[in-house]
Amino acid sequence: MSSRPDWYTDPTGRHDLRYFNGTSWTGDVSDSGRRSVDPLGPHPRRRGTRSVVATLLALAGFGTLVIAVVVVPRAAAYLDVSPHTVEIVDCAPTGSEVALTVALTNAGESSADYTIHVRILDDNGAVIRDTTLEIDAVAAGSTIETSDRLPARFETVVCEIRGVSGPLPFGIDLGPAPSSG
Repeated sequence: MSSRPDWYTDPTGRHDLRYFNGTSWTGDVSDSGRRSVDPLGPHPRRRGTRSVVATLLALAGFGTLVIAVVVVPRAAAYLDVSPHTVEIVDCAPTGSEVALTVALTNAGESSADYTIHVRILDDNGAVIRDTTLEIDAVAAGSTIETSDRLPARFETVVCEIRGVSGPLPFGIDLGPAPSSG
């Protein structure tokens, strides 16, 4: 290094330039032509490639752990539906709405949560809307009815069960689970 006082590339890498007074580096720095003061002292070093790779691997490991511990069990509960029977009790237009009532019987041996996916069609078979009804904690052997009123201006409608699944994972409606009839 020349002992001539001048602006040089900042040896710490924190700024574009740092002033060398001929004997030592000073706190005078410059970034894009703007001068400021950054005293030399203990500063965190720039992370090397190994440190960045280690951080990324740690984050990937944490993400995998979260998926394994949180996401997979909820997805499994959604797909692993307790035995049941389900039927539409009422599906009737009432002017500007459709009154929908569905009955579900838990045919399993323990309490279970269910999500019922229903499709409402007009009299020509065109889809008016899909809806989801959630029923929580249905005791084994019990039948529970759930109702909803959905906006729809039709004189004739047909309601059909599209499928039944377990509880919605994180409240996200994924539609009927495969083979969830």
